[in-house]
Amino acid sequence: MDTQSTGTAKRRFHFNWKMALFTLLLLPVMINLGLWQLDREQENMAAQERYNARLQQVPVDLSSIDWSNQDLGWTRIRAQGSYLTDKQFLLDNRIVEGRPGYEVLTPFGTTEGIVLVNRGWVPQGATRSDLPSLEMAASEDLQITGHIYVPDGETMLLGANVDSQTDWPRVIQRTDITMISEALGNPVFPHIVRLAEDSAGALRINWAAINMKPEVHRGYAIQWFLMAFALIILYLVFSFRKVES
Repeated sequence: MDTQSTGTAKRRFHFNWKMALFTLLLLPVMINLGLWQLDREQENMAAQERYNARLQQVPVDLSSIDWSNQDLGWTRIRAQGSYLTDKQFLLDNRIVEGRPGYEVLTPFGTTEGIVLVNRGWVPQGATRSDLPSLEMAASEDLQITGHIYVPDGETMLLGANVDSQTDWPRVIQRTDITMISEALGNPVFPHIVRLAEDSAGALRINWAAINMKPEVHRGYAIQWFLMAFALIILYLVFSFRKVES
């Protein structure tokens, strides 16, 4: 009887330059994106801690604020004066619980000058042309509290069609203090004050220090690292081929 030997399959490394180039280009990108998400997580955690600490501080008078200070974000303030309700702005595209609306920006006149106050959110009307009513009881002597909002890297730009608007309130896409001052005919302080929930004139308040929770960034980082690991496995699978021996 003839005996027949059965060959065994082995795997040997075979250099595939296309797969190697693909891996070489994509792997550092995935790793760097994962590291960037971890950095964002740490930044957001630090921002949240700073926000919480500042909100525990006693409000300071508006007159004592040095507006040239670069570290004013979330500083609690109090101001005495009155709302100038004849000229108000609606900051567009503010979504709350899936519903579109606006944040209401109302000038507040004080003896030190005019500060622009973000009073909170109102829902959009049935149509874009159906603007919400912003009527409120007039008062010449109010004390309000809130915190200074300094945007983090936000490009300041007023809506492209704001100059063509003649009626009030005016819908804007982003805040530009210079152009808002021109529209009001008076200078305003360089940063907006976000109103405290218990202050006169407050609407729906839902301020947050950060737009995305730190754990979300951590989850994204893990996804990028897993994708990098999968890419390495894919490269090895395609690089080691079976050979008969």
